[in-house]
Amino acid sequence: MDDLRFSGDLVGGWLQLPSAATAEVIGSVGFDFVVVDTQHGLIGDDALLPILQALSATGTHALVRVPEHGEGPISRALDRGAAGVIVPLVDTAEQARAAVTACHYPPAGVRSYGPTRLGWQGRDTNAPGLCVVMVETRAAVEALPEIVAVDGLDAVFVGPSDLALAHDMPLAAQNGDPDYDALLSRITTTCAQAGLPTGIWCAGPQNLRHYRSLGFSFFGLSAEHALLRAAATTALGRSREA
Repeated sequence: MDDLRFSGDLVGGWLQLPSAATAEVIGSVGFDFVVVDTQHGLIGDDALLPILQALSATGTHALVRVPEHGEGPISRALDRGAAGVIVPLVDTAEQARAAVTACHYPPAGVRSYGPTRLGWQGRDTNAPGLCVVMVETRAAVEALPEIVAVDGLDAVFVGPSDLALAHDMPLAAQNGDPDYDALLSRITTTCAQAGLPTGIWCAGPQNLRHYRSLGFSFFGLSAEHALLRAAATTALGRSREA
């Protein structure tokens, strides 16, 4: 499996349920990557390894959204085999720099060397994990020019719901509100000027297409439980039709 690169237009899956079987199903669809969400999902440390193993079996790259800042969560995700991490609630260049250094071994960073699964897989145990930081607060937007200047940062990812709430906008602003779109365009423009790809979570394909028009180039598409519930609801409704 080639290394994951944020080049071109990438659509990723999203996992929040602690199920390796579900991960294998999502991994078999053909997504460019899959995010394993240990922040807002129900996935803890014990479930993370089998989920990453299931995704490896399908040949799908995995990114782990860690639950918080810190070397510990980042190290555990990378040692278990994630291609990289998405770090939430990064408000400053200092926090972004700390996330980057946690993904790199010395002398470039502070990651402790313990390849474990990477070793038995025969992967390059010296390679750093991809570091993606989330922009989702007022502070992050204001500090974005400094954040994107951090050396070693691979990409920026927008949390659209928190971004709206932080700017006193309703969640429905994500459906094409001009002021919200201007805010998103400001983010993608700043990232593009720094040569960094910008991603965003999407509630569905319609949101994704709209965000693509605003300059985003990689996307996390709907959590698996939302897709399952929508499909089950549709199937039930059609089954009850006369």
